[in-house]
Amino acid sequence: MAAYQAGNQDAFGELFDRYAGRVYGFLIRRLGDAATAEDLHQEAFLRLHRARDSYNPERPFRAWLFAIVHNLVNDSLRSRRRAPVTEPLGTTSSPHPAVQTDRAGSINDQSPERIVAARESTRALSRALSALPANEATVLILARFEGLSYDDIGSVIGRSAAAAKQLAYRALKRVRSELVAMGHGEMSR
Repeated sequence: MAAYQAGNQDAFGELFDRYAGRVYGFLIRRLGDAATAEDLHQEAFLRLHRARDSYNPERPFRAWLFAIVHNLVNDSLRSRRRAPVTEPLGTTSSPHPAVQTDRAGSINDQSPERIVAARESTRALSRALSALPANEATVLILARFEGLSYDDIGSVIGRSAAAAKQLAYRALKRVRSELVAMGHGEMSR
C-alpha cells in the first residue's frame, strides 16, 4: 500500500490480486447476494483507490481494507432497510478464483450421503449466521474465515479488541445454539 501511495500504479494490481478473493468471500458470506457482493466488491477497491492518501502505514492494511468493506456493507444494508441474509457457504460461484466455494472436498471422493450431509450442515451454518446481529456476524466471519486478530477486528468495527472478542464469543454461542436447535450436533462448551 505504501508503494501505491507513492504513485506505483502496479502496486494496486498487486493489492487487488492479493485481496480480491478475500473481500468477495467476506461480502458473499455477509450478504448472501452475489450481485450485491459483486457491486460492493468493485466499490471497495474504488474506495481503496480514492482513500489511498489517508492510509496510515502504521495500521495493518488488511484491517484498514476490511473497515472500508464493513462500512460498505452497513451502508448497503441501511439503504435497503432489510436484515442481512447470508447465502449457504460453499454454494456460491465466484468470479474470483481465490475464493474457495467447495468446503465439502472432492465430490468424487465422498459418498452421496456425506455430500448431502455436508451441504445440509453448510446451509444450517448459513442460516445461523444470518440470524446474528450485524456486528456479531461481521466479527465472527472476520475471526473465523478471514483470520483477523481481535485488535484488527476492533479497528474494523470501531470498538476495542475486548469488545470484538466479546461479540465473537456471543456470536459463536448463538450460532452453536441455533445449530443445536436445527438438529446439527450437540452444543460443546
